Amino acid sequence: MKLRELLTQSQISYSSSHPSLELEVTGLKTNSHACTAGDLFIGMPGTRVDGGEFWQGAIDLGAIGAVVSPAAATVHPPTGDNLIIATDMVAACAALASTFYHHPAHTLKMVGVTGTNGKTTTTHIIEYLLAQAQISTALLGTLYTRWQGYQKTATHTTPFAVDLQQQLAQALTAGSQVALMEVSSHALDQGRVMGCPFEVGVFTNLTQDHLDYHQNMENYFQAKALLFSPEYLTGRAIVNLDDEYGKRLIDRLPAARVWSYSTTDSSADLWTSELEYQQTGVTGKLHTPHGEISFRSPLVGDFNLENFLAAVGASLHLGIDLAQIVAAMEHFPGVPGRMERVQVSPQQNITAIVDYAHTPDSLESLLTAARPFIHGKVICVFGCGGDRDRTKRPQMGKIAAELADVAIVTSDNPRTEDPAQILQDVVSGIHRTTGVEVIADRAQAIARAISIAAAGDGVLIAGKGHEDYQILGTEKIHFDDREQARIALIEKFG
Repeated sequence: MKLRELLTQSQISYSSSHPSLELEVTGLKTNSHACTAGDLFIGMPGTRVDGGEFWQGAIDLGAIGAVVSPAAATVHPPTGDNLIIATDMVAACAALASTFYHHPAHTLKMVGVTGTNGKTTTTHIIEYLLAQAQISTALLGTLYTRWQGYQKTATHTTPFAVDLQQQLAQALTAGSQVALMEVSSHALDQGRVMGCPFEVGVFTNLTQDHLDYHQNMENYFQAKALLFSPEYLTGRAIVNLDDEYGKRLIDRLPAARVWSYSTTDSSADLWTSELEYQQTGVTGKLHTPHGEISFRSPLVGDFNLENFLAAVGASLHLGIDLAQIVAAMEHFPGVPGRMERVQVSPQQNITAIVDYAHTPDSLESLLTAARPFIHGKVICVFGCGGDRDRTKRPQMGKIAAELADVAIVTSDNPRTEDPAQILQDVVSGIHRTTGVEVIADRAQAIARAISIAAAGDGVLIAGKGHEDYQILGTEKIHFDDREQARIALIEKFG
């Protein structure tokens, strides 16, 4: 596609008559150092520096043009007419990316799942149910980006616009029919998903997280709510009626466009009754706009029941038969790092679970969900990340101390913060002196928890889930809670 054509179709004005307008654009780059001949450089403003300031370096490396903000355009005296100035760089980037990759989101059926907790599990359930119905999917989320013949570990929950549109185009070429996305509040606030019309938008819940970015819960909610604005949502909203912010969202949306869900409220469009909980999951009756049916889910806990209902709603809207959904769900294999059991020996008489719970609400849900099937003590290993919302640290300490029999506070990803200060922040919320230990080294903390567990006890290792790394300072080292748990379990049980 020629640069002139790309700019015109993206509705980006230009006054240049430079010969580069007639050149073919071979790629889009937002990193000036990565530019090669034929690329169009898009200089995105950041929190610390405007990337557009480096436009001259991009041109020197062979970029045929640079799209930058008015402020960035003044950093160097213009050396030619190949500088395109855009007053709204976020919208310009999204439009250019969507146009360059031929609007893949307009062909795919897009499903966006947002909320503080439950996004990963919900998207995985939908992916599984669609696969059982022979519908080819692409999954973009916290764990990985994958579609038929491709899988790669994700670097962001929701990719930036250029990467996102490229991935959607690749998924479409590979035969994907539906794209399932975890849509983060950062992505919505930063306009990463502009150009993506969503056939289904799911709202799981909203609890405290990311306040280092959003400053307060209202800003956080308004960012999440963007997914359900006319700019994005073209089809149906599936919203959690059991969540206070979900209720607010339902009130502001057209009733005909919303299906609410609840684990108990019969006024919801999707709800459950006659529930029976076991260690191996939950059974009951499922009530939906498409009828009622008995079901069994292998996932434990009310929060996973909510995720199941959200996935059912999305799958029904996408045309999957209710009976087919229920039959398939019985065999759902689970999600890595979400209530994932670690078992190393038939002689192992303790329960060891690794989970991603890293917010006050998710930690409380994990401990509450695990309690019914752990007959002995509940031993919880957890920590809080550095360079993130400090206000949730004492809250998580309080929850762990109240709901676990033994709470072992340890490091998570301290990043550039002092690990000792993070631990002190967590402990400040704990008001008991027994049954609490502080062990900064995470491997030692996991080993300690398993060593003191007796028959019937449960060890819950929370915070990192699927992650196979730990960030110490600015260095990322290999660390996997599941591996550390296996090492300790093998030492204990052989």
